Amino acid sequence: MKPRIINIYNLELISLSSDLLTVKVNCSSGTYIRSLAYEIGNLLGCGASIKGLKRTKINDFKLDSSITVEDFLKGKFKKSDLESSSYMISIERLLDKNPSLYIKDEYRYHIVNGHPVDGGMVEFRRTEDNNLLKKRIFIKIKDNSENIIAVHEILSENVISDIKNKKLNLTKSIVIF
Repeated sequence: MKPRIINIYNLELISLSSDLLTVKVNCSSGTYIRSLAYEIGNLLGCGASIKGLKRTKINDFKLDSSITVEDFLKGKFKKSDLESSSYMISIERLLDKNPSLYIKDEYRYHIVNGHPVDGGMVEFRRTEDNNLLKKRIFIKIKDNSENIIAVHEILSENVISDIKNKKLNLTKSIVIF
């Protein structure tokens, strides 16, 4: 892989047993832990690989604030636990850092039926920070009442200029609400 600049905020040795290291890493987004293990092995002169990897936190989502899919499917929780705990998060919280694309009211029906967004559907003056609209990111599709009606992936290489092309599909549907 091409080298990239990342940040390792903390690297803690948890245990050392024979030839097995257990470490805890606090790092920036984009860090490849397998590459880190490779580099540590090179520094130690013995090589290294990953036996197991567990992500315990990403942004403000933490593993200790979750339940397993198996426990959820088996009903090993009280309904009140789900309503009052962090097990369930709103779609708004999940997507709070993703940009929004506003749709003209007359195209709401098209979007909730799975149609892609084309330039003619966009309420351009309401769409926030257009510089965030880049190919392959997920965006919230909102109506004029601020309701998230879908999540789409951007297909367009240059959304700003392609919005002017009223026939070009800018997105593909991922989730519809």
